[in-house]
Amino acid sequence: MTDINKRTTCVACGNENNNNVFTASEKMFRMWNEFDYLECSKCKSLQIITPPEDLSEYYVSEYYAFQALNSSDKLRNIFKRLRWLIYKWGIYKSSYPEYLRWLYKLKASEYDTIADIGCGNGQLIYEMRCSGFKKLYGFDPYLNEEVDDNGLRLYRVDITGVHGKYDIVMLNHSFEHMEYPQLVWQHLNEIVKTGGKLLIRLPVTDGEVWKTERTDWFQLDAPRHFFIPSVNAMAEMGRKNGFNLYLSEFDSTESQFMFTFLYKEGKSFINADLNSEFSKEERKKYNRMADKYNIDRKGDQVCLYYEKVE
Repeated sequence: MTDINKRTTCVACGNENNNNVFTASEKMFRMWNEFDYLECSKCKSLQIITPPEDLSEYYVSEYYAFQALNSSDKLRNIFKRLRWLIYKWGIYKSSYPEYLRWLYKLKASEYDTIADIGCGNGQLIYEMRCSGFKKLYGFDPYLNEEVDDNGLRLYRVDITGVHGKYDIVMLNHSFEHMEYPQLVWQHLNEIVKTGGKLLIRLPVTDGEVWKTERTDWFQLDAPRHFFIPSVNAMAEMGRKNGFNLYLSEFDSTESQFMFTFLYKEGKSFINADLNSEFSKEERKKYNRMADKYNIDRKGDQVCLYYEKVE
């Protein structure tokens, strides 16, 4: 798979016919370096053709995934534990963090072994530990330091360094940072237990913003995003590797409009003051648009729930 000609062949479905090559530039930090991408005419996935040899310069300290972990005190942890119990009882509040919804729909138990691949600074699984989960593992090749603390373990490795078997594996906006999706799926098949669950959240080309704004779409995010699929491509790759996609929920936000607008204006994602760039009325409008796009399944990101069936 790694010797595939990425200028002509889709790494997701293998299609070689009528594919389109286009150029995108780095816009998050306004570096403007250019990179060629292939757009598959069949499965509608995008892939970077030649990633930079040294990615470290594109993951600088300001990159959002590597901000300092925010810890909470004992009283706050008690509240987080009670919040998860209340959520499981069916009492939902819009102010609750969205990861509670993911865990609920995964039917997660506090004693499940759970891996977060591409965990960034580990904030998500830290919050899960506060909520009462006991066996949590985070993996990220760019982790600042490894951690082993009372059921929370963070390791500085990429997906190929993840071993063992897990009840639940999560990839929260990390799948798109991996170059060869078929190899990722093969490894997921090895580490998820039969009957276990897999959660993948990522940007998708089903989004209307991609179709209309193209290389100004902020979630194209060249060159950090190596691969951006369609929902159908993710369903098919999962099926071929022993996973049944049983639920897909579009969960895009108003960011798809606001940051794409900033990019079109030549402005940076980092340190953008959205309150000064957009009025309250504009932000409310974009929120409504995002909700409508999600309902119509044309938002720019999705939450995919799989079960390992073989």
